[in-house]
Amino acid sequence: MSRRIPSGNRSRTGAILVLIVVLIPVLLMLSAFAINIAYMELNRTEAHTAADAAARAAGREFTVTGSIAAAKTRAKQFAELNEIAGNPLTLADSDIVAGVSQRASTAVRYTFTPGGTNPNAIRVTARRTAAAPDGAVPLLMPNVFGIGTFNINHEAVSSLVEMDIALVIDRSGSMAYAANEVAAFPPAPASAPAGWTFCDAAPPNSRWRNVVDATSVFLAQLNASPISELVSLSTYNHGAITDQPLTGNYALITASLNNYTNSLCSGGTNIGGGINEGSGALASSPAAREGAVKVIIVLTDGIHNIGTNPISAATSAASGGVLIFTITFSAEANQSTMQSVAAVGNGRHFHANSPSDLIQVFQAITKLLPNLLTK
Repeated sequence: MSRRIPSGNRSRTGAILVLIVVLIPVLLMLSAFAINIAYMELNRTEAHTAADAAARAAGREFTVTGSIAAAKTRAKQFAELNEIAGNPLTLADSDIVAGVSQRASTAVRYTFTPGGTNPNAIRVTARRTAAAPDGAVPLLMPNVFGIGTFNINHEAVSSLVEMDIALVIDRSGSMAYAANEVAAFPPAPASAPAGWTFCDAAPPNSRWRNVVDATSVFLAQLNASPISELVSLSTYNHGAITDQPLTGNYALITASLNNYTNSLCSGGTNIGGGINEGSGALASSPAAREGAVKVIIVLTDGIHNIGTNPISAATSAASGGVLIFTITFSAEANQSTMQSVAAVGNGRHFHANSPSDLIQVFQAITKLLPNLLTK
């Protein structure tokens, strides 16, 4: 005997079928919407990466060359190495803008102002809009809710930050000797005139004069850079002093160095004391800027033999956010200790055997001085 399905059950089954028919398109639309949202976020992340990479590359090029045109070329090259929606990013000239980036203190963000007579920053805009070279980004599921494309616009700013730089220079007795001779008195340095003694003028081929020449090249490069660097000078033998507080007048640094060129005395090698003096110059100089990056460049031709342990001094300076570069000059210098000082100070160590090497070291350091993404 057959069983009859109650009419109430048949109506409910029919209602469910109708509901399913209605909901399937809605679910498909919501799924497409979710896929598009995820795809949009993926491409926005790609745009962030591309803009940041291009801005960093442009900032580094600007640091090294000082050329806005070269910075734009470099930004375009690095942008094309990054894809958005499966295609390399193409930048227009208008997407790369030079300007001024600055902040009043470390408690506030940098602000970027396009243009300016002395630009110190490059802004890169990664665009995928209808007006951009690559156009807007097509959606994976187009025409859901009547939309087929979406726009991306992300900015990144690479700033050549202001720096306060402390030069810390060894003026111990060994600096009277040439880089290729043993610093042991007696005898007097080979290039010293007859009757020479300590506290006379530094001999012609002395390490001291080599350092003064290399420092002049360094200061000239700073003077030509697009950012504002203040420089102090601290020197040390068995003691340490700050000869010139932070200044933008580099002639004062040169004049202070020349005082020792005219009268170079003997003494031990208190590298740690020199680092402490440099750190103090960065912290207590009336011209010190709160928002500037703090850098110590410390040079020695010998071995620490008196005073504060240099690694301890570097640790103290680094705890205050100071970046430390170290230079050893001549075969007699203790490279191992100065490598440790640079490591503690989150910087780099360089070694120079000759006067020409020393100039190249100072040139290399100018190219490594910080630039950062400020947006």
